[in-house]
Amino acid sequence: MPVKQITIDEPLVACQNQLGEGCLWDAATKLLHWVDIKRTQIHTLDPKTGNRSIDDYSGSFDTMITSLTLRKDQPGFIGTHTTHLATFPAATTPTTPNPTPVKRQSSPLPGNKHFAIPEKYTQDKKDGTDRFNDGACDALGRFWIGTMGRRFEHRKGQLFRYDPDGEVTTVLENVVGCSNGIGWSPDNKIMYYIDSPRKTILAFDFDLEAGSISNERVFATSEAFEAGVFDGLCMDAEGAVWAARWGSSRVVRYLPDGTLDMEIIMPKALNVTCCIFGGEDMQDLYITTASCGETDESLISKYPQGGDLFHVKIDGVRGVERFKFAA
Repeated sequence: MPVKQITIDEPLVACQNQLGEGCLWDAATKLLHWVDIKRTQIHTLDPKTGNRSIDDYSGSFDTMITSLTLRKDQPGFIGTHTTHLATFPAATTPTTPNPTPVKRQSSPLPGNKHFAIPEKYTQDKKDGTDRFNDGACDALGRFWIGTMGRRFEHRKGQLFRYDPDGEVTTVLENVVGCSNGIGWSPDNKIMYYIDSPRKTILAFDFDLEAGSISNERVFATSEAFEAGVFDGLCMDAEGAVWAARWGSSRVVRYLPDGTLDMEIIMPKALNVTCCIFGGEDMQDLYITTASCGETDESLISKYPQGGDLFHVKIDGVRGVERFKFAA
């Protein structure tokens, strides 16, 4: 069957992020959250009113915000700065469509829950680990967070599992170029994982109780696309994988058997970074993007919507909520 295509010509929010990423839907508050990594900001949108807020953490103890997860029993977020795990307070309430950034402060996790990328990985400033990147929680509320190497082709990054009690397990070590999207099948038996430079979506057998992965294999490749790599991902209730494509202006849907089923195309935004389902019926797909200034400023005029937030209603498909951090 032919691949279904939907084109989005205009953004939902012309927010012009430098590096929009890490979108989250909070079903309790009906709010959408995402980050602008390079500006160290958390953006929050109330889709019903169109009101937004921007929390600016640029004065915090560490730079950038690269990923977020909601907390199960507390307000706010757990997330990653450049090299540290941190807690972030609840987002500022959205009250206006054109918000002024509000200065906020994050906090490193205390005591034995403190976690930073070990120095043995970051000490090589030319060819070591650069920073944290994407992350997601599994069904038991453990936070899986990956890093990226300074030179992607040398694969000096890692994937860590951070447990609610503060225990850290190194799952993948010095084999990752740029750790990105993570998600799980509805039965929690498969973990999907994107290491962007490999231009594939990987699948692993997943042991939920043990929190371990095995039997690495390729789930999907980039052969169908002229350019770009996979970036962030989310899952739907049918077990299909939705993956953003950095450098190819789209989000793609793969069925559980690996068949390419759908493409959501944003012709004026080249670098598509992340996607998440939300809304009352979990059929609203929200998509973050990045400015071409991240890669080639000469492309900004051709892709002026880079950095904006996009939205499309996917009739007949329901997304699933992301799991929350269990502490």
